[in-house]
Amino acid sequence: MTQTLILKLGGSLLTTGRDLMQFLSEYAFVKRTTRQMVIVPGGGPFAESVRALQRRLEISDDTAHWMAVLTMHQYGLFLASGAPETPVLERLEDVRATRTGLCILLPYRVLRADDALPHTWHVTSDTIAAFIAHKLGENTLIKLTDVDGLLDENGALIDHLQAQELLGIEHTGCIDAQLPRFLLEHGMSCVIVNGRHPERVIAVIEGRATICTRIE
Repeated sequence: MTQTLILKLGGSLLTTGRDLMQFLSEYAFVKRTTRQMVIVPGGGPFAESVRALQRRLEISDDTAHWMAVLTMHQYGLFLASGAPETPVLERLEDVRATRTGLCILLPYRVLRADDALPHTWHVTSDTIAAFIAHKLGENTLIKLTDVDGLLDENGALIDHLQAQELLGIEHTGCIDAQLPRFLLEHGMSCVIVNGRHPERVIAVIEGRATICTRIE
């Protein structure tokens, strides 16, 4: 039976993201894994440009939201250039039909069809990726970023915590403020892993122990 995994590939990995895509492509196709890996791109510096524009100009939250979602497409196309054989999809139906290997999902059409998320900067590509995982019937999100995970007040890595512990904290480290609430509401979990260490990403994909933060 095919296992579907939703991986949010963050904009913080801009300089290494294409190499990671090639690595995952080789893992998916050369090793012929039966897992389906769906990459949801972040917004990164593309989204930050929208945030900066909204501060300078009169741009409504609704308009900024959709502009920011479209920056995920820009980053997704950039990532796809690192693994040109990887399908770039825009509909959940196409993801379901693919079933195996690696693909990139651009989220604009999915969100336009089901506009359930708040239009606020508390909701960024983290919560959008979790939303897509939920729409696909999956209960886990894997977040690939440029840090090892969440840190405690002493700077030590937190290997496991409950989403409940993050509620009401606006600055939650490397995740957006809405993600913990979304995880709680939908009975989901999230694994945060450093994408600069591809071997850790594969360990998470294969369900093995590695350096990461798990939010339940």
